Amino acid sequence: DQRVLAESLAKGRVAVMMGLTYYSFAPFVKAGLPIKSLPALKEGTYGTAGSGNLTIIKNPAHPNATKVFVNWVLSREGQEIVSKALGQATRRLDVDTKWLREGGVIAAKDQISVQEFLKIENQSEEKLDKVREPALKVAQALLN
Repeated sequence: DQRVLAESLAKGRVAVMMGLTYYSFAPFVKAGLPIKSLPALKEGTYGTAGSGNLTIIKNPAHPNATKVFVNWVLSREGQEIVSKALGQATRRLDVDTKWLREGGVIAAKDQISVQEFLKIENQSEEKLDKVREPALKVAQALLN
């Protein structure tokens, strides 16, 4: 239960917590408790899709309605609403996310450029293909 973990951190039962989503401890930050995210490293940060992935089931019952919804949710208006409802930053460059800083959320687009993200991203098929075979060979050597 992430809320219990966040509360333990906020109340000083633990000094450091890793893997805790910001959304779990945001209420404690807003309440003024001595809790915050670690500062961004000078070397940069990691790239992630976070918890805001859009997924579509195969062969939806109403494919046209699905397309209309996806187009809307990814539109500027849709992303403004989703961002405010979830307290999460959108990656759309035309949607204001600076208001999230009050709660400690810094949108990736406000922290790193698209070029920097492409340099550090590690989940694309192209990046995985470059490391898959060498990693498999290392793992096999270690296990044999």
